[in-house]
Amino acid sequence: MKETLSFLWNSALYYPLINLLIFFYKILFSNLGLAIIALTLFTRFVLLPLTWPALKTAAKQKLMKGELDILKEKYKGDKQKLAAAQMELMKKHGINPAAGCLPQLAQLIVLIALYQAFIHVLGVGAAGLSSLNNFLYFPFLHFESGAGLNAQFLYLDLGKPDQYLILPGLAGASQFWLSKMMMPTVKKEERVAKKTADKSDDVMYNMQEQMLYLAPLMTVLFGWKLPSGLVLYWLLTTLFSLVQQWFFDRGGIRSLKSLWKTTKNLSF
Repeated sequence: MKETLSFLWNSALYYPLINLLIFFYKILFSNLGLAIIALTLFTRFVLLPLTWPALKTAAKQKLMKGELDILKEKYKGDKQKLAAAQMELMKKHGINPAAGCLPQLAQLIVLIALYQAFIHVLGVGAAGLSSLNNFLYFPFLHFESGAGLNAQFLYLDLGKPDQYLILPGLAGASQFWLSKMMMPTVKKEERVAKKTADKSDDVMYNMQEQMLYLAPLMTVLFGWKLPSGLVLYWLLTTLFSLVQQWFFDRGGIRSLKSLWKTTKNLSF
């Protein structure tokens, strides 16, 4: 069973991602930095069909915020009735709370494989670069014996940590910015939680606010020790998420508001 799972993991994800990384490396002037950028953007665009429904669901839940707050006040002394009323409200508006679980899991699996592919290539170095040939599908991707890997990108050696901490700092700042974009909803929920008799809500939303600062700090600390190629990937992934979030907050959310109003009018 273990061998079967390992075979599926390698053949479906791990080896293809190594091949894609080397493919981009070959066509982008043997520049590993450009290859990491290209592969990160490629995988994020491929995963869009999975992330888009989850983002739409999250946007709809934001628009339902007022109705959910009314239910929370109405059933604040009865958690079972509150849960049932919330599920009924979501069902009424066509929202499945579990809909985003499978896409998120699929994304996590791909990201783990991508992380392993980066680690493998960055850890090979010039001495054993030709050993990658065992994983490469096509002859034009193969390296000659003794060939070196160009891991230089701007001032960085992508196989080593950023000694100036510029890249980890940018990754931490972008993580903070992404978390900050989600804070307006959290702030509203905190105000509602303080009005309720059950203070368990306060704990949940206080934890979310703490993550605003904890996640960027952890990003910087991990980025301080990790190879800068991985930190570059993390920075690009966060920036891509920022663009997606901006679209739904600024552009896409308007169309959803219109659709929401139409749906509510039809329901009556």
